[in-house]
Amino acid sequence: MEFDQQVVDQREAEAREFAVAAHGDQRYGEHPYVTHLAAVRAVLRDFGYDGELAQAAWLHDVVEDTPVTADEVESRFGRAVLDLVWAVTGVGPDRKARNQNAYDKIVAHPRAVILKLADRTANAEASPPGSSWMGMYRTEHPNFKAHLGGLLPDDPTVARMWERLDRRLDSPVAPPTDQWAAIDDLVAAGEHEKAVAAVQAAFDCDAGEAELILAERA
Repeated sequence: MEFDQQVVDQREAEAREFAVAAHGDQRYGEHPYVTHLAAVRAVLRDFGYDGELAQAAWLHDVVEDTPVTADEVESRFGRAVLDLVWAVTGVGPDRKARNQNAYDKIVAHPRAVILKLADRTANAEASPPGSSWMGMYRTEHPNFKAHLGGLLPDDPTVARMWERLDRRLDSPVAPPTDQWAAIDDLVAAGEHEKAVAAVQAAFDCDAGEAELILAERA
């Protein structure tokens, strides 16, 4: 048993080393990218997850955000780890399409919802309550939960993971409902640039972030 745990720990250490090298100089806000990977791993640890999920925590962004291929992940870490990583890897021309792609793959591989919940929780917990990123996660949350909330329904640990994420995203953040109504009117009228500007003003964010928020709300 002790030997088996040593093997598990070694495989996770190898996954961490591989991911750190793959992400290179990428940043997570002001921090090295490993900060986010470690946070995802910490969420999984909080709920008692280890093994393949732990390896996937370190690797979950390498296919989406680095030159590493799915074949490389499978060759180094096995099919089970790749299945988890690939399920949470969004493919598409914009954030909305990438989210939908990941949702569809997670539904086909339900255990990956554990990894996705850890990823989203780590992101939400790293975002200040009034930030544009928190606003985006709150905007996405109903659709996120509508697609993934029914997976592994009899697993009490997964239920606790949802509770933690729900609590984090529950606090009110701008813009309030009346501002959304005005923004939605601009979108309906085809005034895209004005709608982007309105989202920027409401969330105090840049144009790129405003585009992401509008894309998810559409």
